Amino acid sequence: MEQFLGLVYTVCFSTCIWPQIIKSVKTKKVEDVSISLFILSIIGYISAISYTILRVGFDFWWLINYCLSLLSAIIMVILWFRYKK
Repeated sequence: MEQFLGLVYTVCFSTCIWPQIIKSVKTKKVEDVSISLFILSIIGYISAISYTILRVGFDFWWLINYCLSLLSAIIMVILWFRYKK
């Protein structure tokens, strides 16, 4: 059960940004996207990765979750700078 829950929350958290990424790529518009949300997310994910490693150790599901979510937030920031007018 623990592994299943780890998989579920990792998939949910690491893919929750993808609908916005897909929409931004399709429309090539990011006017309504809050860049501060994604910058704060990046800072939060980096902090969470550091905290997990320092305090908890290597926890596969937490680190995969934070790393994939970090990657998604970085991709959205890149798209924001690419498509902003």
